[in-house]
Amino acid sequence: MFIKLRDDAPDTASTNTRIAIYERDDLGLCVLALAAFAEGAVLDSFSGEIGPHLQQHSLQVRPGMHISGTQFIGFLSHGCDPNCRLDMERFELVALRDIAEGELLTVDYAATEDVLYRQFECHCPALMCRGWITGRTEDVSEEGKSVLAARGRHN
Repeated sequence: MFIKLRDDAPDTASTNTRIAIYERDDLGLCVLALAAFAEGAVLDSFSGEIGPHLQQHSLQVRPGMHISGTQFIGFLSHGCDPNCRLDMERFELVALRDIAEGELLTVDYAATEDVLYRQFECHCPALMCRGWITGRTEDVSEEGKSVLAARGRHN
């Protein structure tokens, strides 16, 4: 698996040198831990532009409002058994368990999003992987139903 630091990644020297945006052949843009973190640790405090527009790499702050333009948060990968959670009241990324240096940082997209920018097939390694990811209030799309049926699952 090829991993490289993004050449155009935001300058982390001034804000956070413990996590970074990388590009992986198997995932695309993602965020990796550059240091180890203990369960409960705050990995990042974030800010950005808050508005009504749902877009790729935005995150829901509350119903109908989304934050975009964050340094790292919009590039977190989904995991059905995530190692992080987003505290949308304090605007913090928090470790759900101990995280090793070099580990991929993941959140469950359905934990913060009512509706996703785009539903997608999940290939995470979780034993209880849901197989198709939606927001918490939306139904599985027709594409998702086909994917789940091909995998021997039902929504």
